[in-house]
Amino acid sequence: MRSRLRWLLMASLFPLIAAALGWWWHTPHGPWLVHQEPLAGQRLCVIGDGGWGNAPSMAVGRALVLLDCDQVRYLGDLVYPDGITSPEDPLLESRFFAPLGPALDAGIPVYLVLGNHDWKQNADAWLEVARRHPLIHFPHYYYFEQWPDACAFSLETTWFEKWYYLRRQGAWLSQAMETAQRHQCGFSLAFSHHPMVSSGSHGNAGEMIALHLRDKLIGRLDLLVGGHDHILSDEGQYQGTRQLISGSASINNDLGQPSGNQHFTRATHGLVTLDIRDDGNSLRANYRFYSVLGHPDDPLISLLWEGDQRGQGIRE
Repeated sequence: MRSRLRWLLMASLFPLIAAALGWWWHTPHGPWLVHQEPLAGQRLCVIGDGGWGNAPSMAVGRALVLLDCDQVRYLGDLVYPDGITSPEDPLLESRFFAPLGPALDAGIPVYLVLGNHDWKQNADAWLEVARRHPLIHFPHYYYFEQWPDACAFSLETTWFEKWYYLRRQGAWLSQAMETAQRHQCGFSLAFSHHPMVSSGSHGNAGEMIALHLRDKLIGRLDLLVGGHDHILSDEGQYQGTRQLISGSASINNDLGQPSGNQHFTRATHGLVTLDIRDDGNSLRANYRFYSVLGHPDDPLISLLWEGDQRGQGIRE
């Protein structure tokens, strides 16, 4: 009798469980942030892997103000070595807020994606950190942004690396790109921790990232910017999509094998700036690689390399 009741209970719960799993598996998630001001005329400063809170990361943080950044894009590995345990974790102050202090004091907004180290303890805590600070933007692990003239996708690549949520983010990305195509997206960007192509010692994106993301991005967007490898690099164009790397805000690592289309790479502390402009025919991004060395209060900022990428929006 008890086994029969147990079976009936399980049978009655099965549709609810199946429906919940179906919703989780198939429903795309990820907020859409709508900006009223055009992206043209703004300077985006991109940093990555700054989570040690050391002298190099403090110098890079100061450079965000000295280079007149309008917004900061932080590409993950926000707190080394293992992320944070909670929004009250003491490492937040010394390894995250301290380097960003000059930018936050100047009112510069900071947009986040998470890196692989940020998942080692409590990744959800970063959502609460952003809710508590008006200038820290992290509405979800992946999210879409739309300007009157451009669009951007901030992606969660550690999930892909670990087989988590493959269909969920993939379905969301496809839907978001279709929607962006219907709007005037004159320049398209993607920000992620893992780059698709890299000359650093970590090399190109892992198999799962390449399988589930590469074909959605390469050949369809204008510009990809990643971190993870602790270098500065212009990896060149692949089917019209350019890959940049800015992952050296606090540490450097050795260079690996040059990519086939690479233009520039350097293992030095620094950052990348993106100046978006309208040339009358299309939007363009003038990108510059800067080394940032010396004392954190008065860093030596040197231009290493610059280039230009013409926007084509989102292509089929």
